[in-house]
Amino acid sequence: MAPLDERTKVISVRQFVADSGAVTRGLRQGSAYTLTLNGEPLAEIIPVRRRRAVPKEEVLAIFATAPVVDPVELRADLEEALDQSGRDPFEGTGL
Repeated sequence: MAPLDERTKVISVRQFVADSGAVTRGLRQGSAYTLTLNGEPLAEIIPVRRRRAVPKEEVLAIFATAPVVDPVELRADLEEALDQSGRDPFEGTGL
């Protein structure tokens, strides 16, 4: 089992059942818990770490394999796909 650090709290299964709300609040604040049964470690409960940003190296690795975009070809494709006549799309529909 992993060594406990200062953020890990040891609680019994009985304590967990009686006050799971406090444990949930603690998890949201980054606390980890070791659940014990009869004084013996039973399980570890740790908060899910959500990334707030993607590391630069990961972004660069993604872009390194991305296809090269030809801006002239892209512009031609967009002009072909889009109606740029400026006409009212609702004209003649009664709307």
